[in-house]
Amino acid sequence: MRKQRILLLLIIILTSNTALGQATDSLKNAMLEKIKYSERFKENIYEFKGKELPKFELNLLNGKKLNSESLKGKPTVINFWFSNCTSCIEEMPLLNEIKSELGNGVNFISMTFQKSNEVNEFLKTHDFNFTHIVNSKDYIKTFGTFGYPKTLILDKNLVIVEIEKMIPKDTENEEKNKAEFKAQLSEKLTELRKR
Repeated sequence: MRKQRILLLLIIILTSNTALGQATDSLKNAMLEKIKYSERFKENIYEFKGKELPKFELNLLNGKKLNSESLKGKPTVINFWFSNCTSCIEEMPLLNEIKSELGNGVNFISMTFQKSNEVNEFLKTHDFNFTHIVNSKDYIKTFGTFGYPKTLILDKNLVIVEIEKMIPKDTENEEKNKAEFKAQLSEKLTELRKR
């Protein structure tokens, strides 16, 4: 943020010479827009690390309700996703593997703003073996602006201890990145189960 302001100031000083004409004005305007956009799209979700999960009572895919208080006593994974998110879909097999390995010692929750019918349609062609919270747009807004997917790791008292972003995109190291993502999540959850 500070670097951006210094850069902007430098650009304004260097381009204030009127001999450079209109081209510099458009450059200044483009830089101003870029800075405004980056400030506007700051991912607020990271501000929740170390804090207790905001309480909820939300709709499950099966029509029942889930109250956040019922998750206490076990570590919890909450994965924010939606069906048109390629990165979300790519990490689902790894999340399923972690769930399979850790079993009932951890709560595995998926949360989406999408409606039940959309999620049911998606699950006909994709395996995602979590408990699904649907139609949770208003609750998701609690976390502000963020990119998908995001995975929250909570301790037994529902304190957010980690916020994982998507698996890095790097075709040369794709398998390594997936293995590291899975290992980090598994290690953290195993540690939290022991506490």
